[in-house]
Amino acid sequence: MISQYDIQWLVQIYATTQGRDLGAIATEVRTAIADTVKDVPKGSSVFLLGQVQTMNSAFSGLLFGLLGAIVLVYLLIVVNFQSWSDPFVIITALPAALAGIVWMLFTTGPRCRCRR
Repeated sequence: MISQYDIQWLVQIYATTQGRDLGAIATEVRTAIADTVKDVPKGSSVFLLGQVQTMNSAFSGLLFGLLGAIVLVYLLIVVNFQSWSDPFVIITALPAALAGIVWMLFTTGPRCRCRR
C-alpha cells in the first residue's frame, strides 16, 4: 500500500502470522530486510513496525521489571541477613532450585484426583 505520512511517501507491506509465532516471522523479516538493504534507494529507510514493535517493547519492559525485582529482593535479603555475600549465594542458587522443582513436577506428572 502506498501512502503519505508527514509529507513523505510511505510503502506499507502487510502480512499475517497465521499458524506461526510472531518472533520467528519477525526474525525472517529482519533477515529479508538485511538482505535487501543494498537495494533501498538513497535517502530511504526501512522500518519493521506493528505487532513486532509492540512485542519487543513488552519483552524489554518485562526484562527491566524482572531485573529490578531481583535487585530489590537482593537488597531486602541483604538488610535481613546483614551481609552482602549470603544473599548473593541465595539468589544465584534460585535458578537451579526452580529447575529442579520443574523437573520433578514434569517427571511425576499431574496426579490430581479432585472431584468436581
